Amino acid sequence: MKNIKAKIIFLFVCVSVFAVCAEASLYNDSDAMADFKNKTSFSITMSGKTLKADVEYAVYSPGDYPGDDLTDGSEYIYAYQIFNSTQSNVATDFFSVGLIDSSYADYIYTDTTYGTPGGKDPFAFSFPQSAAYVFIGTSLNPGQWSDVLIFSSTHLPTIGFGTVSGGGLSGMGSLATPSVLPEPATILFIAPTIFILRIKKMTRVK
Repeated sequence: MKNIKAKIIFLFVCVSVFAVCAEASLYNDSDAMADFKNKTSFSITMSGKTLKADVEYAVYSPGDYPGDDLTDGSEYIYAYQIFNSTQSNVATDFFSVGLIDSSYADYIYTDTTYGTPGGKDPFAFSFPQSAAYVFIGTSLNPGQWSDVLIFSSTHLPTIGFGTVSGGGLSGMGSLATPSVLPEPATILFIAPTIFILRIKKMTRVK
């Protein structure tokens, strides 16, 4: 009887953990923007080396990100989490998201409070036209995953590209990134100025 109870408790714990992890997945997060949450797979093989990784991503409207929001809800949050596959035989050491010309990232950081817990924490920094994350001294080995990788922006999202590298291998795939369009509030702020400048230009022409 004790064994049966122990097995029931064990199964309950497993189901509970699975449910929590499922809810924590970025690509099916109900708090994220519907058109900008997904999972992109990277697969590169060369000279006996294989790098396979899934990158979950999600974009959150200002104030909707449930994790650690350094903008206090004032900007879009772009979130990514890398899962290095057990089919890899090299560690993932670098990840970046390309930034379209005229768009930009503000805060670039990592979040241990959201996503699938127990991840590796890389060094986050701004790279020319990209938000970058490098795993220094804490390699993302096969079967391991990263913390949630974050950057913020006032620009609306679009689909761009990102890169995953490791063991001398590098691959590129589709990921959410800021577009050239600022958020609606910013558009409303600058629209009157643009209108006035156009009126002045028309007046000078006359």
